[in-house]
Amino acid sequence: MKFITTTLKRGLAVLIFAAGMPVFAQIVAPVPTTPVTSPGDLNVGTLTNNTGPVNTVEGAVLFYNPATNGPEVTLTASLDDGAGNTFTAYEWYNITTDGTTETANEISGESAQNLVRTALAPGYHKFRVYGLVDDGNVICQSDDYEDIILFVLSPLTVTTTFNDNGNPLAYCSTDVPATPIELSVSDIAADYTDNANGYSNPGGGDFEVSYQWFAIKDGDTGNPVDLETTTDSYSVTLTDTGTYTFYVEVEYATSIKDKGARDYVMYTSTVQNAGSDLEIVVSPTPGSPTITIGGVTD
Repeated sequence: MKFITTTLKRGLAVLIFAAGMPVFAQIVAPVPTTPVTSPGDLNVGTLTNNTGPVNTVEGAVLFYNPATNGPEVTLTASLDDGAGNTFTAYEWYNITTDGTTETANEISGESAQNLVRTALAPGYHKFRVYGLVDDGNVICQSDDYEDIILFVLSPLTVTTTFNDNGNPLAYCSTDVPATPIELSVSDIAADYTDNANGYSNPGGGDFEVSYQWFAIKDGDTGNPVDLETTTDSYSVTLTDTGTYTFYVEVEYATSIKDKGARDYVMYTSTVQNAGSDLEIVVSPTPGSPTITIGGVTD
């Protein structure tokens, strides 16, 4: 990326940089497109001089790890401007917004090529970098700058419900209700309350997700029954006798970010009935009785 440089006297440069005056600008990004099915829909990536379009960077979508209070990311600026100028220092900024304008907040003490941020809260994060060249006589700061927009996927809170469709919560194994008891996901929520950047974040229900339903038979939590349903609802048609409870696992779609081996990005909800786990009982249907001849009086 080519930078246009402005020459500053060393003393003036130090004074201006130390002041750390915030820079205000109109909001250009991020603006999510819903439904969110890919990193591009989140409008994450890089842009120059806060001018769109955003160059999508898939690695700019991060999972939230509760064990570390959020992910850690290292941002690396280029060593030069591509036009023969090698940077000797950098200025890094965190960008925030009040909903109308953006403010560039200088990150104190960060002048190296790499910027490490830890414990990022769910939601949008936007960072900016300028390059500086010190040739021993003057310090030249780039007029152009580059921004990068990151998005941390929030843990999802999944709410489930059921509709008995007029059926009792117990039936015989050969008498599955014609209109089955229906389990469903009624809400998916994301929490951005710890993010103070000011950007509008998509709701939990705005994301494409995957579903997998399971049943626990007779309390055997170590051997859940895979109900082989990948939609947001499940119709109970079980015929194997036992007492069942149910839960659903929800994950962000792999097209947004592949979870890999991260087991902490699977969000689970157990179906409830008045504050307790919903139980559906499938009772055995008895076979026919046999007839024998007892006493006979001819």
